[in-house]
Amino acid sequence: MLQFMHSFRGKTAPPGILKGLREGRISSFCLFGYNVDTPAQLRQLNERLYAAAAEGGHLPPIIGIDQEGGQLMAVTSGTTELPGNMALGATRSPELAYAAGRVLARELLAMGVNMNFAPSVDVNNNPANPVIGTRSFGENPALVGSLAVAMIRGMQEMGVIATAKHFPGHGDVAGDTHFGGVYVDHPLLRLTEIELPPFKAAIDGGVGAVMTAHINATALDPDHPSTLSPIILRQLLRSRMDFEGLIITDAMDMHAVARLGRTKAVCAALNAGVDLALLGHIPAQLFFAKMIPYTPDPESLRRIADARSRLPKWETLPALDVVGSAEHQQVAREIAEKSITLVRDAGRLPLRLSPDAHIAVVTVQPENLTPADTSADVTIGLDTAIRRYHPRTTGMQIARGADASAVRAIANALDDADVIIIGTINAGEDPAQVQLVNLLLDRGKQPIVIALRVPYDLTHFLRVETYLCTYSIRQPSIDALARALFGELTPTGTLPCAIPEI
Repeated sequence: MLQFMHSFRGKTAPPGILKGLREGRISSFCLFGYNVDTPAQLRQLNERLYAAAAEGGHLPPIIGIDQEGGQLMAVTSGTTELPGNMALGATRSPELAYAAGRVLARELLAMGVNMNFAPSVDVNNNPANPVIGTRSFGENPALVGSLAVAMIRGMQEMGVIATAKHFPGHGDVAGDTHFGGVYVDHPLLRLTEIELPPFKAAIDGGVGAVMTAHINATALDPDHPSTLSPIILRQLLRSRMDFEGLIITDAMDMHAVARLGRTKAVCAALNAGVDLALLGHIPAQLFFAKMIPYTPDPESLRRIADARSRLPKWETLPALDVVGSAEHQQVAREIAEKSITLVRDAGRLPLRLSPDAHIAVVTVQPENLTPADTSADVTIGLDTAIRRYHPRTTGMQIARGADASAVRAIANALDDADVIIIGTINAGEDPAQVQLVNLLLDRGKQPIVIALRVPYDLTHFLRVETYLCTYSIRQPSIDALARALFGELTPTGTLPCAIPEI
């Protein structure tokens, strides 16, 4: 059972989990949002996991979580809202990526978490990618590699195991492995020039773990998803790329592998060379793990034990007061301010308005667009941020998937506005947003449009004259955007991904 990364429901560990720790049968955990209420509660949960292992005379367990920043943050209550990887890509700053890594690590350690399933080192060069997007640093392999290495160094210097994901590269896909098989059919030369270099940079930079992707990279192995492929894991990752750390699967309940049968898929992953099979949301995991017909790999057990031996001791962890601290908030603000990107402008910015001018702000109701998304918990306060500079500001929301009558109603409500500001979120996947912007343009309006997530939205309304990107709906990015609109901040961000047709 030591090669299974367990999960459990609830805010406290079940008795069977604690028993498994005391008996030395469990080595590691993946926590999810349903395990988290507050930072204090999470710390208490993890303290009990540490204590149970110590009671049996065992090393601390590996405790991992998805705390990437940006759109995927398993812990949001009170933590620092870092804008995320694509915002870092727009800054072009390894120094800020390093600082972000330190912030993530210090806050995780304060809550008792010692592994971060971050950073994503996927090269996002497919605008239609439904699952990576702003989780990537950008489309340039060298940029992705340099920022990833800096973030990894920041995390691991603090004592958190960083995880480069999703090997061998999830950036150029048009499907989501949560829901089905995904194929990458690029030739080997293309993979070695684009997808693989950031992973090699991370490995050379000493990353502690690599997470597999459930994609089928057909040039590497035409017959198996990467997670289940000894060619990709043993021959490529271990032998050719010289990776000596932990190989961890993406969640094994995801349909791309679970469709083969969960038991069969987990066995295949272990036989392919993974050290830890992340069980994800598979139910009854203690029983499930007992039923897996697999003999543990001594080399994997050695790597797991070695990683556990280097984990910080509980008594050395930082206090909870570092979570959301002023020092960390300043890092988030600096990333946000340096990431704001002005793509085009027809001389309208900065805004200089008479006090009686009316600004209307329209934003999209945030949703979790994929299972790897925590955006639904965010309130986009763009109208509030703008109101600090111009009191005569009103705000409204449009729902994703709004019908034509709802779109027209919002457009009609904007008739009397002197300035219209629209914040879009992945508009290419939502005709309502495209219809609204183009309807306003047809009526002779010229809205200021801000892409609050991926920068590609402009391709769907090319007539827009003033267009900015924030890459994040987190509050530091919204505040920085408001400052840029009114001239307190000069946008210096650079597009980390090309916008088609621009």
